[in-house]
Formats: sequence, structure tokens, C-alpha cells
Amino acid sequence: MHVKLILADDHRIFLDGIEALLMTEPGIEILAKVQNGQQVLETVDNESEIDLMILDINMPVIDGIEITKMIKQKYPEIKVLILSMYKKSEFIKTLISAGADGYILKNSEKQVLLEAISTLISGERFFSNEIQESIIDSFTSKQFSKDIEIVELSEREKEVVQLIVQEKSTAEIADILHLSQHTINSHRKSILNKLDVKNAAGIFRYALQTGIVKGFDL
Repeated sequence: MHVKLILADDHRIFLDGIEALLMTEPGIEILAKVQNGQQVLETVDNESEIDLMILDINMPVIDGIEITKMIKQKYPEIKVLILSMYKKSEFIKTLISAGADGYILKNSEKQVLLEAISTLISGERFFSNEIQESIIDSFTSKQFSKDIEIVELSEREKEVVQLIVQEKSTAEIADILHLSQHTINSHRKSILNKLDVKNAAGIFRYALQTGIVKGFDL
């Protein structure tokens, strides 16, 4: 097996750690290490031979979900392995829909990472045991058994939703959007009513499942 890959993560220490794990493995060639989504796109456009990308979900400029969609649309032959600390089924389902070929957790053993790489290069998908369990659990949960009804939100409400998903406070959202806290509270109440949910968790779930979330920083 000979694999040419790029690594993408916004944390330099973690990026260097993955490089150290893989650089001594025979048959694995690391072409580049990048720290944001835009750098991923630039690297892919400049490198003629890339077999695999190992991506984090949470990256500046363009997040891992959007990068996966863009890469798979333009370069479907490139395999995408998500390496993340998040195992919520919302993330997993969204990444699978975006075209990810595999998903493992950042606390996985080295052997799991190597198995994932080998499996993807062979043309199959790979999801670690924890990820598979999360997917199975989501199908047995009532909260994911309903079809998602697409609700018409205004552009401003979508902006508020994205910031809520980033766990911004009302004061922070008001500051970012240059609006009053009263106005933000009004938007929040309108969003809850439109989505027919009770709290931020419901907003979070809806946003991920419908693709509203872009450029988040969790």
C-alpha cells in the first residue's frame, strides 16, 4: 500500500502528533499539513496526486463539513477520513451525507487510524466501533425517527442559529450582529416557535440535520 495524504486540523500540536504517528509507517507519504479549510482547497488544487485527506470537523475559514462536500464534488476519487473528538450522531450523519468515507475519534489507537486508512484506500468505508454505536443508537432514538420538516427561516434567523450552535451568548450574538440583546431574544423566540423546539439543543439538532450550520467553531 502506498498512500499520499494531507492532514488538516486547526491545532498545531495535534497535527504534529498525527504526522509523527504516520511518518514512520511504510507506504504512507504526507504531502502537506494545513490548519484551515481554505488551505485544504489550495493544497488539493496544487497537488496532482492525493489519495486521502484526514480532516477535523472544526476548522477556521471553511469547516470540515463544507470542505468534505466541496472536495467530493470536485475530486470524488479522493478519500475523506474525519478525525474528530465529536461522536454525536448529528455530526456523523451530516458528514456521511457530505460524502465522508470514514470517521474515527481523536482518542483512537494508532492501529485504528492505520486500519481506517487501509480500508478507505481499498475502496471501502470505515467507521470506528464508537461511531457505529452512535449511529445505531440514533436510529433507536425517537428524536431522530421523525422526518425533518424544512422550516423557512429568514437570513437573519439563520445567522442567529449558526451563532447559537457555536454556543454564543445572547450578548455575544448581539455584539457580533450589531443588534440589541432585545432583538436577539426576539429572533431566538421566533426560531424556537418556527422549529417547534424548546431549547438550544433542538435548534442545534435541526441546524445540523438541515445543513444550516456553516463555518462553526465548536
